[in-house]
Parts: sequence; C-alpha cells; structure tokens
Amino acid sequence: MARILTEESSLTKRRKSLEDETRALQNLLRFELGGAIALLAIGVMLYLWLQHTTTFYLGLAAAVFYVAHRIRIQQNSREEKIVQAGLRGEVEVTRQLAEQLDNSHYIFNDLRIKLGRKSAQIDHLIICPRGIFAIETKNWRGHIEGSEEEERWIQTKDPDTPPIKVFNPIKQTQRHVEILRGVLERSAIDWTDIYSIVIFLSPRTTFSVPGAVTPVLKPNQAVEYIANHQGAPKTYSEDEITAVINLLMRNK
Repeated sequence: MARILTEESSLTKRRKSLEDETRALQNLLRFELGGAIALLAIGVMLYLWLQHTTTFYLGLAAAVFYVAHRIRIQQNSREEKIVQAGLRGEVEVTRQLAEQLDNSHYIFNDLRIKLGRKSAQIDHLIICPRGIFAIETKNWRGHIEGSEEEERWIQTKDPDTPPIKVFNPIKQTQRHVEILRGVLERSAIDWTDIYSIVIFLSPRTTFSVPGAVTPVLKPNQAVEYIANHQGAPKTYSEDEITAVINLLMRNK
C-alpha cells in the first residue's frame, strides 16, 4: 500500500468557507427581513403624513440587501455541491492510488509549491523509484475535446446546451511540472523523470484528445499507468526519494 504524506486541504477549506459564509448570511437574513419590513412600513406612514422619504429609502436598501444575500446563499449552495463532488472525486483517486500502489510509492495530496513568485497547486504527486507523477484532476462532465497544444478545450455539458471553452488541463499540469523541476534544481536535486497526468473523475465524462503525449485517463487507468510505467531510464534510490520528500515538505 502506498504511503500518504499529505491529505486534501484546499477543497476542504473552500467547503468550510462556503458553509461559514452561508451560516452567517442566514443569521443576517432574519434581521434584514424584519428591518426592511419595519422601515418600509414606517417610511410609508412618514411619507403620507410628513412627506418624509428617508426612512422609506432605508427600507428599500435593507430589502435590496436581503435579496442580494438570498441570491448569495443560493450561489453558495450550488458551489458547495460542486466542491463536494470534487472532494469526493479526489478522495476516491487517493484511495485507489494508496490501495493499488505498493509501499515504494509516496503520495502528496493537494501539494502547493513555490518557486520565487510562481506557485503550483498539484492535486496529487506520486514519488517512486520510477519517477515523479504530477496529477491534475478535473471533475468536468459531458464531452471534452481538444489537443495538447491548444490553450483552450471545448466542453459540451449536455446536447441541448452550447459548448464552452475551458482551460487546457495538460498545459496546467505541464506548468506544474516546470515549477517542480525548478524547485528541485534550485536545491541541486538531479531528478529528470517527472511526468504529468490528467484524470477526469466522472465515469460518465467522455473525452477526445487525439495525439496527446500526456496521458488523459480515468482514475483506474491512471493507477495502472503509474504501476506499470517503464519510461524512466534509471531507478531512484530510497535516499533520493527521501531527499525530494523532505524538500517538498519544507517548500509547502
């Protein structure tokens, strides 16, 4: 069984942030609604009796805030579902990697590294005697198509909805690899065998990336690809692996 060094954190933090914001807004709504009704009622009376409009406009402002916060809660609810789905997908990828790779494999989840002003957040990083594998996971649905060289791919979520352009995840994970190489080189670590992989989490997602050198796979395919990978011209020692692990733990 592979050894997990870090757990997912960014999606978990985002989910908690959304939950906290929603809870605060729900508490605020009760006061906003009551205040808006009271101010509007008083404002109408003051306008009829004294032609005074300030209180009425304050009531309108409170009502606008109430509506805006209701909309924000609905947006948070939709985003929470997306984040939760992504988190479930990444946890499942981690489970498959950990269970199906042997203990010569080390797994960083949600790893953030920095190189000067540049930074990379890598969903999963596998370090093993055959090399390093940087994995970018996408919880996209529908059909995805593009080429390795294009900056944008096309996503068609449903047959009845127009396609949209999405950022090429191969380009994204390649940039992660470039930053990782720089981090290793800066510490005089000679490790040339670094590979990128893109994983689509949903079993219902289909994709077409003809001629891509970077593998675009489903989770079970990615596990098999890493376990059977024979591309590295050398086998890295435990000391070399430990040096990389220690550096990344410090660089986070």
